[in-house]
Amino acid sequence: MGSIRENFMILAIVSLTSFTISFGGSSLNLAIPIMQIDLQADSSTMSWFVTIYILATAMFQIPFAKLSDIFDRKIIYLLGLFIFSISCIMVVLTKNISLLLILRFLQGFGGALIFATGTAILANTFSPEIKGKVFGINISSVYFGLTTGPVIGGLIVSFFSWKGIFVVTASLGALSLILLLIKVDIRQERISNEKFDYLGALFYTLTLFTLLYGFRILPNNVGYILIGGSVLFSIFFIFWETRVTSPLIQLSIFKNNRFFTFANLTSITYYTSVTAIAFLINLFLQNVKNFSPQFVGFILLTRPLSQALVSPFGGLLSDKIEHRILTTIGTILGAIGLFIFIFLNANTPLYLILLSLVIGGVGFGLFSSPNTNSIMSGVERKYYNTASALIGTMRTIGQTMSMGIVTITFSVLIGKEQVGSNIYNEKLIYSINTLFTIFLGICLVSSIFSYLRGKQLTKTGIE
Repeated sequence: MGSIRENFMILAIVSLTSFTISFGGSSLNLAIPIMQIDLQADSSTMSWFVTIYILATAMFQIPFAKLSDIFDRKIIYLLGLFIFSISCIMVVLTKNISLLLILRFLQGFGGALIFATGTAILANTFSPEIKGKVFGINISSVYFGLTTGPVIGGLIVSFFSWKGIFVVTASLGALSLILLLIKVDIRQERISNEKFDYLGALFYTLTLFTLLYGFRILPNNVGYILIGGSVLFSIFFIFWETRVTSPLIQLSIFKNNRFFTFANLTSITYYTSVTAIAFLINLFLQNVKNFSPQFVGFILLTRPLSQALVSPFGGLLSDKIEHRILTTIGTILGAIGLFIFIFLNANTPLYLILLSLVIGGVGFGLFSSPNTNSIMSGVERKYYNTASALIGTMRTIGQTMSMGIVTITFSVLIGKEQVGSNIYNEKLIYSINTLFTIFLGICLVSSIFSYLRGKQLTKTGIE
């Protein structure tokens, strides 16, 4: 452990980076329509601008977590910051669509390196007794980024252009990079005699690519084929990992470790159940309630703002209270919020929607920090990088599956009905009610997984 001042700097830098990436993502979503006009790009291209970032972020977290074991997690983290920042700057300098897609892929690649090591750096820096508080502060910075992104991003786009968003994110990323280089020395326990598992990395990236891209293009038949292919690649991956001397993922960390395994299962199912909420409520408020996009944006801010305010409190409690109690309460509150949404109709009062968003946000705030603490406390120090990468990977898979379920349901229940017609609105409400019923069921499964993790092996996990 370093000095208190140095540890505080590490927390500040990692939290600033977390804020930067989440801010960049949420503000960019607002700028996509303006970018499309400025770049004269079609909808398919702009969809790829979002998708390619998600794919890169998901595919490379675990491989680079392993590389950070073999080399040094500070080097991997710095490399991620450099790639992310420089690719943001280069976006400002070009209007070539193909190059922009490559740069967006590089941003996701840089983000993957950051996600693969950031939580591990915090876990290795701070004592077990305050890890929950530290994770809570870091996670809170993520939700403040999500909360302020649409507001500040909107101002940037209005007074400058969409390129201003990339200038801001690049500047914040560069600041983190400089501070980390000149102010902080990050130490870690090195794993000796480890070799990188290239074939395992290939099977892993193919599994993630086919799974996530398959879900992104549903209900296209190619999507189902890709998802089937991901199952085959995952079988190859598991078969290989159980036989290679230095596997990409030490599968033994899941074996006979119910605490760690169920924490990850809780994560993927909970993200699946709640990710689509903002998308669905946005459609409902604009199409059924006829609210303006600006007003809807302020309504939707209530959920991430609630998450940001509660996350540090949830993290602090996780240092004192059994993790499964907090995470289970969090998932149950999430289920209550989803239950209210099941009954949405044209006459649903706005205060009820706000109440549900706040309940869900509070639930997620109580869930996220303690669950992160569970995952990081459930393994030995030498597996911190892998655990850190799993947190981001489970989140990405859950988010993608959530939107995949929405896409399939809309395709079946709404089809090609003309937007704005009475029939469309009726089908939209029915589809939203159906989806929230499905997500409620998944959330209840998540609550069961949460409780089934059992107690920590020690007060602070495995050390």
